[in-house]
Amino acid sequence: MYFCMSSIGIKEKIVLVGFGWVGQANALSLVRMGYEVFYYDVVEPKHHYSDTYYETYEQIKSLKNLLDIDGANTWYIVCIGDRVSPEGHQDISLIERALESLSSIKGKIILRSTVLPHHLENLRFNFYVPEFLHEVLAVEECLNPFYFVLGSRQVDEIMPSFLQEWEKRAYKVFHGTPEEASHIKYLSNIWNAVRIAFVNEFGDSIAEPRDEVARQKIESMLDFILERRSYLRYGKTYGGHCLPKDMRAYIAHKTANKKLIPLLIGAQTANAAHEAVAEKYHLPQWFSSWEDRGREAVISSVLIQWWNSVNANRHIQYARRHLRPIRRLVEKFLPDRTLTHNKDSWNIWARQNPLYYAFPDSVSKRNIDEFEIRASGATDYARYITDDPLFKTFLEQSKNKIVLEIGAGVGRLTEFLARDFGLVHAVDISSRMLDVARKRLTGFNNVSLFENQGNDLPYPDASIDFIFSALVFRHLPSIVLVRDYFREIKRVLKPHGLAKIQLRTGLEAYRWRWFYGVSMSLNETKKMVEQHGFIVLNIETENAKSLWLVIQKPE
Repeated sequence: MYFCMSSIGIKEKIVLVGFGWVGQANALSLVRMGYEVFYYDVVEPKHHYSDTYYETYEQIKSLKNLLDIDGANTWYIVCIGDRVSPEGHQDISLIERALESLSSIKGKIILRSTVLPHHLENLRFNFYVPEFLHEVLAVEECLNPFYFVLGSRQVDEIMPSFLQEWEKRAYKVFHGTPEEASHIKYLSNIWNAVRIAFVNEFGDSIAEPRDEVARQKIESMLDFILERRSYLRYGKTYGGHCLPKDMRAYIAHKTANKKLIPLLIGAQTANAAHEAVAEKYHLPQWFSSWEDRGREAVISSVLIQWWNSVNANRHIQYARRHLRPIRRLVEKFLPDRTLTHNKDSWNIWARQNPLYYAFPDSVSKRNIDEFEIRASGATDYARYITDDPLFKTFLEQSKNKIVLEIGAGVGRLTEFLARDFGLVHAVDISSRMLDVARKRLTGFNNVSLFENQGNDLPYPDASIDFIFSALVFRHLPSIVLVRDYFREIKRVLKPHGLAKIQLRTGLEAYRWRWFYGVSMSLNETKKMVEQHGFIVLNIETENAKSLWLVIQKPE
């Protein structure tokens, strides 16, 4: 039996050296994973993520002296930034100074700073793990990295448990030398910059975006081929913390070493030329969700900025923390949502925007399209099913197995289940969601869709080999409904059958929000499913709001 709980068996103490936005994102994610985390910085840090993680910040301890908790099980994560001059010279003196301060430690060092490959040779550390984070979603991306790139000079050096956990959760993994890891880091940022520069240059060559109509015509031509994918949309020049400085540093270094890189120099020149267009006309930011629908979008953006600034205020945070018991008390007098209310609500949402409500975690939010639904389904199916080591043997005979999906929605994951399993049953509380799913799944003869009541599984006893559910239980408004579903799961599973279920954990959402659902801790979840007679194979937190459970029905 494999059992994993993020708060069990952890020995490492972790010190973040440098507590800017990258250091804070690492620290907050590690606290969420159950680690004891400290930080050291020469200046008093501004909390960049306090609106969401103000309580988590309280668990991160400041050190007066860098080596106060040094020991054999201490890991230092260096998150100090580089500086790049307008000419492209990279200054890593602050990074060098930090590593020099750690020269006599008993613990070990992980470097997460952005450093050109040739500089790494003279730096002392155990692992180089460059970050691939977007500032707004950095904490979540630390918990679940898209890229996990590890550079090490010793092939047999054992990673600490938190790096092993990040590697397990990552979508793509690379192991190599520190220099190779650095090249991948620069490749990622430069590739993004080159794409932005190319699309903008080509858009400028079509026409001048004199007004909204002209800009939309440019976008329509570009989008026809480029499909509005990330970094491939017409807008402002590339900017932000990383892309401009990393582009300058890489070009300057390669040029100084007589390397021919005309394409990169051209992208840099094109970006500078586009600056005049971006300053003259109203163009969307390349890093935004690219919602530029005129006045409504501007008003929405202003309101969001105002709301975030209000929530970031220390006095507002203090008031919210101390008013939470009152909020909980008020919520007790709110009527519980009935199954009928749930069904009616989901049918209304499915009529308004079925793709968004089926996958509200999308990057594009309410502008999600069929392309993103299908791409996200493929990614999540691989992450949660085919790449899960618990299902390796099980999937070898998947064509002979019957699977049931709870909460099919528009069939985002159903189509990928249908490609691997012999027969797929899928239920959903919303008839309108299922109407969309039937249209999307035309051609799959092994899929059966059924409208249920929100707590039942209308199938015979011991008839299902595998049950899967994502983004569903986190919307169940009462613990009674959660228990109802697990009772039904136990009934319809065959002996030795498996189920993988995603549930909500952490702070509950406000009960009046559309996405409200009951929240359960790891221990509460484990106790409940064991009371229903299941064997727990794996239970672990995915992020601050989500946990995954893998259970088996005994013989």
